[in-house]
Amino acid sequence: MDEKGRVAFPALLRAALERIGSADRFVLTQSLYEPCLVAMSEQDFAAQAEKVRQLPPSNPAVVQFKRFVIAPASLVTVDRAGRTSVPKELREYAGLERECVWAGVIERIELWSKSRWDELRKAQAPDELTRTRDYLEKHGL
Repeated sequence: MDEKGRVAFPALLRAALERIGSADRFVLTQSLYEPCLVAMSEQDFAAQAEKVRQLPPSNPAVVQFKRFVIAPASLVTVDRAGRTSVPKELREYAGLERECVWAGVIERIELWSKSRWDELRKAQAPDELTRTRDYLEKHGL
């Protein structure tokens, strides 16, 4: 990430976004589950927002989701150099500084601080990985 908050967006991930929307613009927001950002196509974000709109607006979980995921969402574009600018609020939430990691995780793309990504990977206890492997094998993966 440069001093202006721009980070290179890998061509492989741009191609994946192009299959479901636009390769040069996408929505970037906070993850509800991890200390990272989530990138998704405009269409996927709109579909998610519509699902949330169908839920009871007074439910505390719905209110929290709207405040934590929907409100900080930002439509970002990829420039000719293949970079995207990450808004300051989102950079601060994810702890993004110089080194960043993009992770394609099937249904979404995550943007991590490299240090947080490394911590996450190191924190994976062998027994957790064994449970994960067992679960996946049980489901034919």
